[in-house]
Amino acid sequence: QLADFAKDGVDLAIRYGGGTYTDVVVKKLLQESVIPVCSPEFLATHGPLRSADNLVGLTLLHDDSPDNDPSCPTWEMWLRAASMPQIDATRGPRFNQSSLVIEAAVLGRGVALAKTALAAQDLRSRRLVQPLPSSMTVDFAYYIVAPRAKLNLPKVSHFIAWLESQVVPDEQQLEVA
Repeated sequence: QLADFAKDGVDLAIRYGGGTYTDVVVKKLLQESVIPVCSPEFLATHGPLRSADNLVGLTLLHDDSPDNDPSCPTWEMWLRAASMPQIDATRGPRFNQSSLVIEAAVLGRGVALAKTALAAQDLRSRRLVQPLPSSMTVDFAYYIVAPRAKLNLPKVSHFIAWLESQVVPDEQQLEVA
C-alpha cells in the first residue's frame, strides 16, 4: 500500500513502478534491468555460456512472484529476444518470491533471470555471476516521490541528494563472467 503523505506524515517515498503518480513530484532514481545470473560453481560445472544457445539443457529458474511487475521479462520473452525461441523456456522450478529465485541461483540450482537491483549485492560479492552479456531494461524503475511543499525542506533535499549520490546503475558496476 502506498504511503499517504498527508495522513502518514511521510516526507518522501521511494516507489517501484511505472512513474505515474499523481499529486507529487516524481524523480527517477534508478532504472531496472533483468540479467541472467548463476553461481560461479554452476558455471564451472556447466562450462562458459558464450551465447543463449548454451542454455539448451540447463535448468532455468523462474520467478512467479505474485507481486512481480508486469514489465519484467520471463524466460520465454528473454529467449525470444535472444533469437532462441526453440529452447524450452518452461522447464525448471518456479518460485513465488524473487529472493528465492536468487538464492536458488546462488546455490547452483540453475540460471535465473534477476533484477539487477535485487541481485547486485550477490553479484558484487561474486556469489552470483552474469554468464551472458545480455540485459533487458524493464518498464518499471525506482522513483523518488514527494509532495512539492516538502522538497524545500533541508532534510528532504539533503536526503534526495544523498540517495542520488549512492545510486550508480548496477550494470556499470557489474562484469560478465
